[in-house]
Amino acid sequence: MQYLLRVMRPDAAPSPLRLEAANVDEARRLAEQQGFTVLRIEQGGLAGLQARRGAFPLLLFCQELRVLIEAGLTLPECLETLAQKEEKAETRAALAGLLERLREGRTLSDALAAQPRHFPGLFVGAVRACETTGNLAEGLSRYAMYLEQVDLLRKRIVSASIYPALVLAFGFAVLAFLLGYVVPRFSRIYEARASELSLPSEVLLGLGQAVEQHGLLMLAGMAVLLGAGAAMLAQAAVRARMAAWVTELPYLGRRLRIYHLSRFYRTFAMLLRSGIPVVTALGMINDLLGHALRQSVDRARGMISEGRPFSDAMVACGLATPVAVQLFRAGERSGRLDVMMERAAAFHEEEMLRWVDAFTKLFEPLLMAAIGILIGLIVLLMYLPIFELASGLQ
Repeated sequence: MQYLLRVMRPDAAPSPLRLEAANVDEARRLAEQQGFTVLRIEQGGLAGLQARRGAFPLLLFCQELRVLIEAGLTLPECLETLAQKEEKAETRAALAGLLERLREGRTLSDALAAQPRHFPGLFVGAVRACETTGNLAEGLSRYAMYLEQVDLLRKRIVSASIYPALVLAFGFAVLAFLLGYVVPRFSRIYEARASELSLPSEVLLGLGQAVEQHGLLMLAGMAVLLGAGAAMLAQAAVRARMAAWVTELPYLGRRLRIYHLSRFYRTFAMLLRSGIPVVTALGMINDLLGHALRQSVDRARGMISEGRPFSDAMVACGLATPVAVQLFRAGERSGRLDVMMERAAAFHEEEMLRWVDAFTKLFEPLLMAAIGILIGLIVLLMYLPIFELASGLQ
């Protein structure tokens, strides 16, 4: 089976690595034998898409584990309790694996790192940092809050997309009914007067007949195209190229960049609050960023390692908006860079939410108008020959 790994050497930036292995543990072992530190592992192709469908409920795990730790239970007792109440077999097996490794004497962070399919490197690093300070419950609470805040914008975008998606689906169903059922019956009425039809009406009636005769073949072709598109989107390289293309678009690209920057600021602030050094945190955060930002973060990481101030490195690498750079400099002066990073993230998240709301209010009526015009045009072309015949009788 093929696996796509995100790996890092001590003296180099994170990079992708593709390996053939029997399972996740073997892929991790092969990478470590080559001198890499594994940050993330995911299955390639359709297998990876299927794996993501059954994703581990990390947010719920953080919340429940924190509550049990604060109640005074030991880590093995917490994991055993969570495994007993869990109904999903895959999640229960993951918890059982953690419990088994803890009983072998390994730390929680090592147990989490042994299951990269369920626990991302970012979470493992945050837990490892909390183990050194002895405040795991606070770290879990911080990470759970981070997941909720980072996911808020994505949920708003998905929620705003539901109505347009339903409108498109309904419009497609109406168009399919008109072209596959209504138009072919009109074409039989006009067969005797085919020479008297206008060109647009002839084209429409011919399209309706084609849909009636080859409708199943057309549906099969659409299904094949959708399946091929899903398979391509499951490939990380294809998604990276598409993201790079979207980033180059004049208006949408800027919004997408702000979205990635807000996630960058939020994640970086969480890692700093967990006690992770700046350079290490920049290396861990790359998996969450678009391809263009990854290269910028790598450059900024190198500049900070050479002694450049954080804010100057962010500006030089294009990772700071005008608002963010002022907050970063204030954070450097006060020694509260993590707080200012969170404020920069909140500022840009609010900006994105306002843009999503405004775009939705504009896009929904335009979409409905476009579908209404298209359906009305089809109906007009169907009845146009009748109008022409009626005018000829006068």
